[in-house]
Amino acid sequence: MKIIENGDLKYIQFDNINKTGIVRHFFSTRCGGVSEGEFCSMNLSFTRGDKSENVIKNFEIMEKETGINYKNIVMSRQTHTTNVHIVTKDDIGKGVTVENDLENTDGLITNEKGIAITTFSADCVPLFFVDTENKVIALAHAGWRGTVNGIALETVKKMTENFGTKPENIVAAIGPSIGKCCFQVDMPVVSEFMDKIENAKRFIEKDTEEGKFKIDLWGVNAFLMEKAGILKENIEITDLCTMCNPELFYSHRVMGNARGSMVAVMELI
Repeated sequence: MKIIENGDLKYIQFDNINKTGIVRHFFSTRCGGVSEGEFCSMNLSFTRGDKSENVIKNFEIMEKETGINYKNIVMSRQTHTTNVHIVTKDDIGKGVTVENDLENTDGLITNEKGIAITTFSADCVPLFFVDTENKVIALAHAGWRGTVNGIALETVKKMTENFGTKPENIVAAIGPSIGKCCFQVDMPVVSEFMDKIENAKRFIEKDTEEGKFKIDLWGVNAFLMEKAGILKENIEITDLCTMCNPELFYSHRVMGNARGSMVAVMELI
């Protein structure tokens, strides 16, 4: 993983995904855009309350930098589900140039070139999947609910069922999000992880605050990727916590609803 800088602009790419040679991709930061106030400055969400013209300008900045045409982007309405949608050219522009009807959808998959799939976050975990053999890509939005309910597993399952993906051919990445250092939860959340994730205690530790715990969402998602059949050596994991780095990222836990959002974008070339 590396942070790429061009003037004030900063964004992230993953080395293992770049090495595939079959995709363009990035994960945005909050740096280098034109948005103002709480959206300062690279907000890429149309649903946070920012001016649409600023969001479009920000996408144009990223298009110039990465070559990904924002008019080819497909967005979904994320609601912490494990629902995954197979994207076709009929979906191009949803959420950007045409109405977004992809309700309650937290994962997107495509095998078509020229379609830029997305997932938005501001502490939740962005998951990247690239099937290098069949040329299939996927992005998933894994908040703690999506994580514990297995959206990583569901995404690989959908890739396998619809495109014949073999998990051992998948290159994957886990993007910047809230780290174990900051993801504090109470017992009901811990109980859900203990009920649904095998040997979950290895990802959970007691916090210094009474009755509180911390959970390693990166570790859980990496475990689920491996459980799905992805090779450990094919998974690149971030070391950047969004809550620890508010100058670089939007963080819901730091900023509440008065914030922008980062976006993960990927397209086949």
